[in-house]
Amino acid sequence: MECEQHYAPTPEYFRAWQQELARRERRREPAPNLLCETIAAALNNSHGGFVGELHEETMRQSGQVPSSPHARLLPLSLIGSRDMTVASASGGGYLVETQNGPFIELLRNRSVVRRMGARVLSGLRGNLALPKQTGAATAYWLANEATPITESQQTLGQILLTPKTVGAYTEVSRQLILQGGPAAEAMVRADLAAVLALAQDLAALAGSGTGGQPLGLLNAAGIGTFPGTTLGVAGLLEAQSDVAAANGLTPACGYVTTPAVAALLAGRVRFASTNSPLWEGNLLDGAVLGFPAMSSIQLPSATAIFGDFSQLVIGEWGVLEVSVNPFASFAAGIIGVRAMLSLDIGVLNAAAFSVATAIT
Repeated sequence: MECEQHYAPTPEYFRAWQQELARRERRREPAPNLLCETIAAALNNSHGGFVGELHEETMRQSGQVPSSPHARLLPLSLIGSRDMTVASASGGGYLVETQNGPFIELLRNRSVVRRMGARVLSGLRGNLALPKQTGAATAYWLANEATPITESQQTLGQILLTPKTVGAYTEVSRQLILQGGPAAEAMVRADLAAVLALAQDLAALAGSGTGGQPLGLLNAAGIGTFPGTTLGVAGLLEAQSDVAAANGLTPACGYVTTPAVAALLAGRVRFASTNSPLWEGNLLDGAVLGFPAMSSIQLPSATAIFGDFSQLVIGEWGVLEVSVNPFASFAAGIIGVRAMLSLDIGVLNAAAFSVATAIT
């Protein structure tokens, strides 16, 4: 199995989208309402225009085909869960063409796994088995020139990634499609993109491995631990030595914790009566004992992880598929929109991580 391995995918069709935006701006045309145009194309089974070109290019590059004539493929992280109708102000009416002021975005959790260096394997088709060496041969000193070398064997294992699917269903009114301007499309696209990114990030950190979820880092077997009680320099150094004892300590290592723990460490010093905080820098991105540190409330409270996040893999199957049900509520003119994406999480070497819980 060959697959593309990268950290920040930039497919050609993203650039095509940027070019389309620039073209319409030059012609002083309205900004494309991508989600609404896609839904309309799916409803009418239309393959023309930029949405049709984008659909065809996504199929060509991903090798994926839509599941029905009323489905369109998009290279965008669009996924969410909310009912949107013009009849309800909070559900869509605020976005109907009026003299709206600047849009107020929702305050969201911060994703950290990819920022910390997790590897992404995209373009997967079948299940993916990652072979790994779990044991080495043994070296023997020979007593004399006639001493035979004792035979020893390497041992192997594998990490199996299988697609786990996350999806959401939204209902959109016909009137919103007719009246929703660029603000509606931009809000929906940004919201669904953020929700998908956070779902992936949370699964990588704390996925349960049950109920269709991937198994995340905090629940993987073999992860080391360091004490969180009155966390100070000794405990933070134990996290490093724990990983180092398994040969997992590399310059790519770092700490991930919650803002509350970051604030606690920023208020504690390495040397008494000196300006030597354990957490240096702001509470989002700092440094702890020589390694980068990030915070997010994606983690459970009072939890910290130290390790090499390049030993965490996110496998992705296909691209986001947006399917439209034009008959979700025929009498009311309600259209159902379903978005689905498949991925899995793998921890390559659990000993490259150490976790503290119940931090005080």
